[in-house]
Amino acid sequence: MEKLLTITLVLHIAGGTLSLLAGLVSLITSKGRRAHRVSGNLFTAGMTLVFITALVLAVAKGLTFLLMVAFFSYHMVLRGYRALYLKKQHLGMRMALADILLNGIGGLFNTGLLIWGVSRLLTGYHYIPIVAIVFGLLGIWMVGMDVRHFLVPPKDKKQWLYTHIGSMVGAYTAAVTAFGVVNIHFLPGLIVWTVPGVSGLLITGIIIRRYKQRSSPPPASGKKAYITGIPNPTGYENT
Repeated sequence: MEKLLTITLVLHIAGGTLSLLAGLVSLITSKGRRAHRVSGNLFTAGMTLVFITALVLAVAKGLTFLLMVAFFSYHMVLRGYRALYLKKQHLGMRMALADILLNGIGGLFNTGLLIWGVSRLLTGYHYIPIVAIVFGLLGIWMVGMDVRHFLVPPKDKKQWLYTHIGSMVGAYTAAVTAFGVVNIHFLPGLIVWTVPGVSGLLITGIIIRRYKQRSSPPPASGKKAYITGIPNPTGYENT
């Protein structure tokens, strides 16, 4: 049994290393380029390995928090990947089986993470329950937004892209956080848990804002329209 757990731990570390490296490449390369797609697929594969091995380790060692955080992190990976297939959601799409399972299981475990955090916080103050509560609330919010976009199609046709970016950056942030928790011991635990998350939110906001600015129509110049060099006799701009 111990040998199996050792092998599982090695695979867990390997998956985490792959996720950190591939995720960084995906983050800094242009979206839509081959390098971004390949590194993104490697990141997803690495996070899948991390998720599977985390489940084995959590169940074997009775680590409830690790189990739920594994679901929280992998939910973001699958959410970001699934968003690539929802490019026509602004036109109205029905929930497929994949969406029902993703949001159902994600909602269940994120709710469990929230309840676990609240119950532990009531028994005594510690930053881990606070982290669990924040993660649980964030996960529930993501599920709520995804379900809402099926019921009320988003007006922005690029919503799938924003969901993809936010989820994948969030998943990468989770990988960075896990690395920090295991390897950084000279800083307070609360800082190690929160700084990557705050940084991830800022990065997500900056990237999404840039994409929205690119897709926004240019502002009206306010000048009269001219046709073949002759002022429009009506005095109105062409539409």
